[in-house]
Amino acid sequence: MNNRLPIAKMLTFGLLPSCLKKTIYRLKGNKIDRHVKLHWGSVIVCPEKFHIGSHTEIGFFTSITGRHIDIGHHTNIRSAVIINATNISIGNDVTISETAIIRAGHPSAESTLAIEDLVHIFPHTTIDPSRKVHLGEECAVGPGCSIFTHGSYKSILDGYPIAYGDVTIGKRVELTYNVFVAPGVTVGDDVIVAYGSYVNRDIPAGTLAAGTPAVVKRTKEQFAAIPSDEDKGNILDSILAEFNQHCSFIGLDVKGTDIQRDGTKTITADGCIFDIENHSCNTPKSTLAKELRRFLSRYGIRFKTSL
Repeated sequence: MNNRLPIAKMLTFGLLPSCLKKTIYRLKGNKIDRHVKLHWGSVIVCPEKFHIGSHTEIGFFTSITGRHIDIGHHTNIRSAVIINATNISIGNDVTISETAIIRAGHPSAESTLAIEDLVHIFPHTTIDPSRKVHLGEECAVGPGCSIFTHGSYKSILDGYPIAYGDVTIGKRVELTYNVFVAPGVTVGDDVIVAYGSYVNRDIPAGTLAAGTPAVVKRTKEQFAAIPSDEDKGNILDSILAEFNQHCSFIGLDVKGTDIQRDGTKTITADGCIFDIENHSCNTPKSTLAKELRRFLSRYGIRFKTSL
């Protein structure tokens, strides 16, 4: 597997219209579901058969290279993204933002990228899956963060240390900004790692870690008080009131009956039901529903899209 950017392919085959690229990929035996968009310059390089789920979008001049590639539904891999690993598995409702570089510097059979549902990888991130990188459901890799599975450059024969190891990031983890995760590290579920931290050891679940090297500063119970149902209702009312102001700001007309809240269980917008308890929704079709989904994510309220 070549781990260089396939520039020639991006400037030739990649410039074909999306419908034609999808037809050619399908004729080669690949499975591409409905409503997939492959923008100009985007290419997928895979000697085996690959799969892309419905309503997934791959942005301008993005390249995905691997031997085994499986991408879920309603996933958005934006423009100028590089993904290169032997084994690539990307879940549903994943967002990989512009300029993210996910590339195995030392490719091998062990080079694996495994991303679960609702993960958000922000711009200017660097991930090196020379070994396995596993990102748990609903975690976030913030701007400028780096995750490496190898630490090697200076000669081992001169006594310099060489490190290789899988990295596991748990569910609902937030790597804030400019966080560096070293090889062989496991970060437990519901962890927040503060700005500029260097993580070179395991971080237990449900904690806030910070520093260089990062150490546990607080537990989840010390910084995240769980609101009552009444408090949750008041919070949702406040968010929806702010959303109405947001709609006025962007010129989106909202009538009083367009959005309805059923306690703390569901919010309905133009026929799209947002199930708060189960973190799921049907496909938002109207501009209002799509905008509400984006707005709720500002407050960490995210939804998987049901098919």
